[in-house]
Amino acid sequence: MLENNHKTIGVFVTSAHEEYQDILCRAICERAYEIGYNVAIFANFVGFGEQKYEIAESNIANIIKYEDLDGIILLSDTMVVKDFRSKIIKNIRKYSKCPVVSVRQEIEEYQNVLIKDNTVLDEIILHFINHHKFTKLNFLTGPEDNPVSIQRLNTYKRILTEYGIPIEEERIAYGDFWKLSAYDAVEKWLADPNIYPEAIICANDYMAIAVCNALAQRGVLVPRDIAVSGCDNIEVTKDIIPPITTVGMPVYDMGREAVDKIHRQSKGLPQEDISYLKFITYIRESCGCEMEKNAKDIFRRRNNIIKELEDRDETISKTAYMSIDLTGVTTLDDLNNRLASYTYLNEGFSSFYMCLYTDWDRYQSDKEYGIPFSDREVSMEVGMKNGQWLQKVQFEAKELLPSIYLDHEPQVFYFNMLHHREKCYGYTAISFKKLQSYKSSYQGWLTNVCNALENIKIHSELNRLVYKLEDISIKDELTGLYNRRALHTLGQKYLDQCIKNHSNLMVFSADMDNLKYINDIYGHAGGDIALKAVASAMMNASEDDEICIRLGGDEFSVIGVEYDKEKVIQFVNKFNDAIQRFNKELAYEFKISISYGWGITKANENTTLEECLSVADKRMYLQKYEKKKRGL
Repeated sequence: MLENNHKTIGVFVTSAHEEYQDILCRAICERAYEIGYNVAIFANFVGFGEQKYEIAESNIANIIKYEDLDGIILLSDTMVVKDFRSKIIKNIRKYSKCPVVSVRQEIEEYQNVLIKDNTVLDEIILHFINHHKFTKLNFLTGPEDNPVSIQRLNTYKRILTEYGIPIEEERIAYGDFWKLSAYDAVEKWLADPNIYPEAIICANDYMAIAVCNALAQRGVLVPRDIAVSGCDNIEVTKDIIPPITTVGMPVYDMGREAVDKIHRQSKGLPQEDISYLKFITYIRESCGCEMEKNAKDIFRRRNNIIKELEDRDETISKTAYMSIDLTGVTTLDDLNNRLASYTYLNEGFSSFYMCLYTDWDRYQSDKEYGIPFSDREVSMEVGMKNGQWLQKVQFEAKELLPSIYLDHEPQVFYFNMLHHREKCYGYTAISFKKLQSYKSSYQGWLTNVCNALENIKIHSELNRLVYKLEDISIKDELTGLYNRRALHTLGQKYLDQCIKNHSNLMVFSADMDNLKYINDIYGHAGGDIALKAVASAMMNASEDDEICIRLGGDEFSVIGVEYDKEKVIQFVNKFNDAIQRFNKELAYEFKISISYGWGITKANENTTLEECLSVADKRMYLQKYEKKKRGL
């Protein structure tokens, strides 16, 4: 884990850039720093239905050694990425022995920081009934199987029952805690006079804002015609027109309490398994009430929104250019160099690390690789800290980051996977000068990096394929030696090298004397064995990058550089010894007979490869002639 002599709390979250998650993480980090803990935030992004993307995103849960964590905080209600939560829980149960705290969703086997979702909307619903005298209350909740949705819907039903207001199922709609479902619900309710609402109560603020927009598109004014309320008190609810009546969770306090629960448990101090925190109801104009306006506060928020929109537009433009620029990257070094100028798009960062598994470009999937992420070797390809480039370094993945670059004070890092669809290449770590998360644009920024890595991987694979095809085209299939095509390509390169260095080129020519006899008597299978034996003898005699070639049929050649007579004799002796060993083994009924010749040429600009070959060939044919003359 982060090896700087501080304990480390691991935080698991989806969409860390969202307002609720950002506030929670900042509170966690602030409290952890106060009492001397590092914080490692393992974050991922939603894939919007792209399953392979989310499979890889969920693997951020697998990059660490859980046994090395000193505390774990689960932001459980944010974990909408497929398999993310199940992977974490599985790893905790298998490896972890540290305190575990779940925030906003109860997990019975761990400590929990909760609000009472079954009462969170009480004050708003009672406000509609008692203050505004509404009885036609429609309810937009979240997904049917979501615990928070269920509890908030039960609150609605409970209070209506207590006040004798009939529960009409047509007035209830199930949404997605996001924006799209609101439009369908509004269209349904406005189309039927029997379920036309006086107020629409939403289970979260995003849906409430979307309801206001959907009503406005249909000429229905909020709150004059229909009142609207939300839940969660996200920042923008104060700034839209009309400001949204909502309920605020004590998000900041929840983050601090999660850290305190870990600290108390690690110290053996007594505490309740569940910490319940109080919520706050904010009555604003969307329900029909007047709201006291603070001109200075409104002016400040307005300016902040304008600046944020300007910054977002600029970041989108620069991220788009980054995508175009990185399209042409084909090497890792090129990518590393270009990231120097693009890392600064992540406003306010203090350090950034791009860590790749050492063989990231060699495998197609985690299952194919066969080794857990946390057991691999990692190369820190890019490292920037306080404006300075850091030297590349390799380290064990279980360390997360190289200890030599960590400060001695408690650290905070956000970790994200680097991947292309389901293929994981490594991860990034980023920290900031102030306590903050990255912006929403970080997902696009990382995607650009991941696409560039995929381009590099494809380019590398194509180069390997081209090399393999080239190798096949110049290799003899039977013996594995080079073929005649290589004689004129590689042979010429060796000659050019000798001319440049004013050194000797050696050519060795060999021709089997009895291949036809072996083929006629023992068949071509026997002939193939003999040819392979000659090839093996040549390879055995070659110890200095010689080129061994089968020219065709029973003809062979060897080309070497920086040879003298003594070196040639050593080569010939080793070659002959190998042939004699084959003949003495008695594994086959035939013996190999071979004629050879060699030549050494002091190369110059006028030397040709054909001349060098001719010298060796003449001596080889002379030896063959002498054998026939002696009847051998």
